Amino acid sequence: MPDSENGPEHELGPKFADAFQTKADGVRALQARGMANEARRRVRKRRHNLIAAAAAVLVVGGIGGVWTAVGGPSPVATSADNSSAGAGSGEEKAQAPQTDGTTCADRDPGISTQNYTQPPAVRGLDLESPVYGLLACRYRLVSGGTALLGSHFFSAAEAQQVVDSIKILPERNPALPVFKCAPEQARPQELIVLLFDTAQGQREVWVQYDGCADAGFFTGSRTYGLYAAPLKLFMIGNLRPTSGTYLDHLTGW
Repeated sequence: MPDSENGPEHELGPKFADAFQTKADGVRALQARGMANEARRRVRKRRHNLIAAAAAVLVVGGIGGVWTAVGGPSPVATSADNSSAGAGSGEEKAQAPQTDGTTCADRDPGISTQNYTQPPAVRGLDLESPVYGLLACRYRLVSGGTALLGSHFFSAAEAQQVVDSIKILPERNPALPVFKCAPEQARPQELIVLLFDTAQGQREVWVQYDGCADAGFFTGSRTYGLYAAPLKLFMIGNLRPTSGTYLDHLTGW
């Protein structure tokens, strides 16, 4: 009589158990892959929704509107609304001209044609006008033209400070001497041109401190005496001369 413990049933038992275990492992692997795929699908969907929302915000911003999260217009006024409101009230607001601060000409033919005296009235600055920036250019005056020695750009606040310090000056500084010299000695060797940004475009003030004919701030229509207070505001770096006929007699600059 065969031994029941060593019969075919005893040998098939472990095989069935292994087969069931393998199948169960396969099912669990499929379930894990399915969950991972679902997680990836949800992440992709969330990313797509975020991109779509960001694109909608960019489109709305591009057309000048500001919208709330539910899609209605917010009470915040746009720049276009502000502009039309100003126009409707009859008040015209001039836009400040822009400059990159690097526009000093290497040689300025406009200076040589004016015989180094002062800018034409049409190019001169009205010191009562608001200014939005200042480009200062220091030139060596040479035969037939100029040579750039230095330049510096100043902000709107700094430019306005320079203007405010000039327009309160008298026509002449009585502390400076009066020179008598030959015409060839009267011509200055250097000149600083102050180019101001205004609502009407670029306007100029010439600063004369050399030669022996005259010194001061020249606007083309008025002359203001040479004083240290305005000079200290912009004579920095390579804008600052080492000497000058009148500067040598002016203290505090």
